[in-house]
Amino acid sequence: MVAINHATSNDANAIASPSLFPQKAEGRKPTSDQVRLQKQLDDILRRIKSPVVEGACGRVFTDLLHLHDLLRIIEINVSEGGPLQVTLAVFSLIDNKSKSLIRFIEKQTSKIKSLRGSVRQVLDGMSFALRHELKRVFGHDLVKLSEARQTNQVRVDVMRAHGLLSNCFRQSIMTLVRAFNPAVSAQQLFDDYRDRLEQSVLLLKDLSSLMELARQAGEQQETEASVLLIGELNTFCQGPLHYLMYKDWEEFEDIAREVTASYGSARHGFMLHCFVMYLEALTNQVRMRAVLNDQSSDVRVLKPVKRSRGKRS
Repeated sequence: MVAINHATSNDANAIASPSLFPQKAEGRKPTSDQVRLQKQLDDILRRIKSPVVEGACGRVFTDLLHLHDLLRIIEINVSEGGPLQVTLAVFSLIDNKSKSLIRFIEKQTSKIKSLRGSVRQVLDGMSFALRHELKRVFGHDLVKLSEARQTNQVRVDVMRAHGLLSNCFRQSIMTLVRAFNPAVSAQQLFDDYRDRLEQSVLLLKDLSSLMELARQAGEQQETEASVLLIGELNTFCQGPLHYLMYKDWEEFEDIAREVTASYGSARHGFMLHCFVMYLEALTNQVRMRAVLNDQSSDVRVLKPVKRSRGKRS
């Protein structure tokens, strides 16, 4: 068992080791996303009149940016098939730095008397959210992570934890920014925000279409509806499927194969019913995505993104 809380200081030092660290991350320049985000945060800090408050919020922003960048290291390492020990070391570093940030926030909110109410509330909420997500990730999702498990399952666990922490750090940055400037939108801070929003909207439309076809095929028991559904399932699995969470890919493909294989048999109706129930639950999960619940997003004006027909990597 390679538990995440067993990572040592030597593991953390291994991050800088050329033999362990993915080559793409070496000497990489700041992305346009990072540059844009830093400019926005610098502008927010310049507007804060109290030097004490500016210093405290500057530290919070700096730590959140660093934590967000550390997640990118995990993403690169996993995508390149790098060693699990690097991923564990970075997760351990994220855990330690996040807890340090929580302690700092709690100390500052009790210490700085000039901290206005709205900012104080945001920082209190941020501290609670960070603590909650850390407990969820390091106390549950990554506890059973080990090299003995299948590579595919390890990747699912890692990317799930990565996604939870990424959303938490992004939302923390966004919420604190809006405490000083409510007009700032997520699109202004994150380059990939609109892409993720468009993908989520398209995914909801495709899931809704599949659900309607499955209902028609089950209720009307028409061969034509089932054939059309199977064709749409094949199309979905070759493209929009990768807009789902990585952990959902295999499960979706399994049930899609069951629906296809049951065609022409007495079991087909039952499988269609199961598929509709599965799609309803999956759609509810997608609707909970932060990008779809951001008050600054307007899904009505979005244009459909071009569907990828290539194979998933």
